[in-house]
Amino acid sequence: MSRLVANPTHAQTAAVPSSLSIDTGPNSLPIEISIVGKAVESGFYKGAFNLAVVIAGLGYFVDTYDFFLYNGMRVTSLAEMGLSGDSLTKIGILILNSQIFGALIGSFVWGMIGDRIGRKKGLLGSILIYSLGMIANGFVQDPLLYGIVRFIIGFGVAGEVGLGATLIAETVHASKRTYALMFFTVMGVLGVTVAGASIEFASWRTSCFVGGVIGLLLLTLRGSLFESRLFIETAGQNIRRGSLRDLCGQSRNLKKYLLCVPLLGANFFITGILLTLSPEIAKATGTPEAIKANIALAVYFLAAVAGDWLGAWLSNAFKSRRLVTALFIAGNLCLAYLFLQKLSLDAFRFYALCAAFGVFNLWAITGTIVVEQFPTELRATATTSNFNCSRATVILMNMSLLALKPTIGITNGLLIVGCAVFATAFYCVWRLPETYGCSLTDQTSV
Repeated sequence: MSRLVANPTHAQTAAVPSSLSIDTGPNSLPIEISIVGKAVESGFYKGAFNLAVVIAGLGYFVDTYDFFLYNGMRVTSLAEMGLSGDSLTKIGILILNSQIFGALIGSFVWGMIGDRIGRKKGLLGSILIYSLGMIANGFVQDPLLYGIVRFIIGFGVAGEVGLGATLIAETVHASKRTYALMFFTVMGVLGVTVAGASIEFASWRTSCFVGGVIGLLLLTLRGSLFESRLFIETAGQNIRRGSLRDLCGQSRNLKKYLLCVPLLGANFFITGILLTLSPEIAKATGTPEAIKANIALAVYFLAAVAGDWLGAWLSNAFKSRRLVTALFIAGNLCLAYLFLQKLSLDAFRFYALCAAFGVFNLWAITGTIVVEQFPTELRATATTSNFNCSRATVILMNMSLLALKPTIGITNGLLIVGCAVFATAFYCVWRLPETYGCSLTDQTSV
């Protein structure tokens, strides 16, 4: 007799199954019926755009909104607290470093949680902390408390992108992985665009409250996420999971980990340095009109939607992630050099140049490379911490810039820092193994 049963792989990890299977007998194959999004077969979503992408992507949307909101509200919020000129730039960078340092610490915590007790549980804790932090940010009145709150927010958001990317990569087939992570990344970059726009239509405090409340509302949707089948299988094995000793103590893992850091570091040089400091850079390069960092970031990430799609398409066309990454690094290098020349652009052309950077956004393609480098028992820890170690390179870039700026000026200082960043990124992509089409269950061939 035929019977209707919930998909056994996910029934134990979600409140409702995303598919049902009809068992027609011992010698027949089960027939699946989709309930939410695309049907799930043997623990994998059939389509690149699926339930995991939507729910994890919405979390990444709020994550980037919250994290990059500071870049856009830095000048306005600190001016309201009585800062101006060089002190505003210096304190603003210190607060940004505090946020990034919080993300660096949080990345290891959330990564180990993801590998030891589950990707889904890590995502639940992450969004709770940074949502509460954003609400608290709306009440700050002095720079010291501002820095402390942004540290907490950084700690919370650290888990979103790495855990979300890991969960998505582990729940879609290799043939769909590039586009699934592209959709995930696009939802994140749209969060930055909305953050930039919100500063134009609401006060910075209201924007903080909005981000926090949306995050808490999204927390209620996370219960419908499925846990990764690969994690469930690994959890049943007698092996160490989320072990920093295995990640850093094995030369093969450590080498790949260190080589991955500068790849996204090149992207953070654009978003975390050039565009965040775009008001100061515009003034130094002769732009006669006032430039706003929130608009520069908004147009960048809006264009990055097309850039992420381009990267995914080229990756599939050339069957290579390394080649596309190298091309995008070269594109960013050329644009950065042009960006720092004294061209006396008007505001429209300046923002157009910011948008051009977005076409070469490295986030989706390099994020996919990182996810594919490590075994399942280390994937969340390695991916989450690696993304935030890349983000933390902004601290070194900022420190280098602050040291160079008094003697050679902001544009020359940025040229030197940028040359070092892009040269390192080229070397790392050359040394990393190709991962296009690899199986996440077997890393020995990578």
